[in-house]
Amino acid sequence: MLIKNLDKQVISLAGLYQACLFVSNIAWKGEYNDKDFLPLVNSISSMDTDDVIKIFIDIQHLKTGFNYLKQQTIDNVFASSNETRGYVTSLNVLSKKIKANPAVMNDMQILLKKLNDDYAYLTLDEKAERISIIYQDTLSKFKPRIVVNGKNIHLTDNLNAARIRTALFSGLRATFLWNQFGGSKLKLFFLKGQYSKQIDKYLNMVKN
Repeated sequence: MLIKNLDKQVISLAGLYQACLFVSNIAWKGEYNDKDFLPLVNSISSMDTDDVIKIFIDIQHLKTGFNYLKQQTIDNVFASSNETRGYVTSLNVLSKKIKANPAVMNDMQILLKKLNDDYAYLTLDEKAERISIIYQDTLSKFKPRIVVNGKNIHLTDNLNAARIRTALFSGLRATFLWNQFGGSKLKLFFLKGQYSKQIDKYLNMVKN
């Protein structure tokens, strides 16, 4: 059985898993990587296109995501992160709630459009701070909220908190894209071989 839009699904999943790993790295270790964060921020500003590669800038910027996606879903699922599974599940639930609430979706798009008008003049962290406010004004209103575990010293830092909310926002965008291109947990489970080959294809492209 051939999977329609398999390539786009895998790119979307790489974006999702890169976002989840980014959240965990900041929350537990205070680790921050500009290169991994840049495509996450870009995905939120690119709301008017379905070109999934451009949404995340390019394939190279998702190298971390492809590696983590393979580790978590293909290599050894029994050793996969419960925390990451929790984020993926929570973001999927949140995406369904937002789809059922077009008013919130509309408000979010209006706020993101205003942000995009200023994008060229903002630093990466300034973008994260603005996106964080939009997250709090829209997505945080849905219950239950996504709970981020980690060390208090990192979670209580204002910039870290903004980066975490931005990464979760990007994870939500990636979840929407994955569903839009026909992705589902059942396909990923039962057709794992095809997904694995596509992930390996992209990993070979980003080796250097």
